[in-house]
Amino acid sequence: MRIFKEFIIPAGLIPALPLLGVILKGQAVMPYLVFPPKPVITSHAPFSPPVFTATACFIALAFLPLLKKGMTRKEKTKPEARGRFPLWGYVSFAGLFFFWVMAWTRFDWFKPFQAHTFFPLWLCWIISVNAIIYRSKTQCPMFNTPSKFLFLFMVSSLFWWAFEFLNRFVGNWYYTGSQYPGLEYFLLATLSFSTVLPAVESMKAYLLTFAWFKNRFKHARPLHGTGSRSFGLLMVASSGVLLSLVGIFPEILFFTVWLCPLFLLIGFRILSGRHHILSGAENGDYTMVAAYAAAGLICGFFWEMFNMYSLARWQYSIPYVDILHVFEMPLLGYAGYLPFGLECAVIIELIMGKPS
Repeated sequence: MRIFKEFIIPAGLIPALPLLGVILKGQAVMPYLVFPPKPVITSHAPFSPPVFTATACFIALAFLPLLKKGMTRKEKTKPEARGRFPLWGYVSFAGLFFFWVMAWTRFDWFKPFQAHTFFPLWLCWIISVNAIIYRSKTQCPMFNTPSKFLFLFMVSSLFWWAFEFLNRFVGNWYYTGSQYPGLEYFLLATLSFSTVLPAVESMKAYLLTFAWFKNRFKHARPLHGTGSRSFGLLMVASSGVLLSLVGIFPEILFFTVWLCPLFLLIGFRILSGRHHILSGAENGDYTMVAAYAAAGLICGFFWEMFNMYSLARWQYSIPYVDILHVFEMPLLGYAGYLPFGLECAVIIELIMGKPS
């Protein structure tokens, strides 16, 4: 019953509400239900200086307090003793380097595998990050609870497919470099999508190996009321309305696909009386908020970097702010990785339990 209320209901509302908007708009829903939901190239509104400026200011105001807190000088902490780097870590780093080189080059002998470097590259990245953590702590996420960590790979695929479906409404990214029939595309994409949550969880754990990071966000201004039922209802209602409107005004509300699933998931957890990613912030402890948001952004940087010269890759088509690209991503687009990290946190907590 708990998993039904906290996950199944919001998971059903996330695709259903934009479809409701399409119906209210008087359009056919069948084009959005094509399986698998392959992205299509969509033309969007051109660059708008006023929208770009307003968006940049909003992002700065939203995240400046957390950034300022992170840059506040604290007392120096004694470095923790480090162990030996594990042998399997050297193997994973070698694999990471190999698949990165293969992704960005075009050797004839590697041609049959050229479009399939994403999964092994990111699997090696995940193991390498865990190896670094293991050296510091003699433990790491993939060894602490191995069965749950492996389960993250399966849940991660479902998690990212939800965003692929939402992208059918806003058309902000599409894939190039390879074409596959429906079932083959679904299986290959599912394998690649399986690495998202393990990558974010591993990076979060790595950030928390630094004492300065753990201490820096513990004592900030409390975010009062985030555990109240009224706040939960507000989160559910606002995200529900906005998700419905995405189906009607996708060109204007495209950015809400990165916010509404987060609000909806948190809202239902509040209404269930459960711990959520903002629970600590109610007492002024933003450690987990900062850790997962930063992990999402750092992983986002690596996703975009590895993607840049790969054969099978994604590209962006975003209205109003599609300038100043860092790799393929417009600069302001990186802000989306911050709430995305928190969305990952909500799902990870369902699988791994309350973060510590």
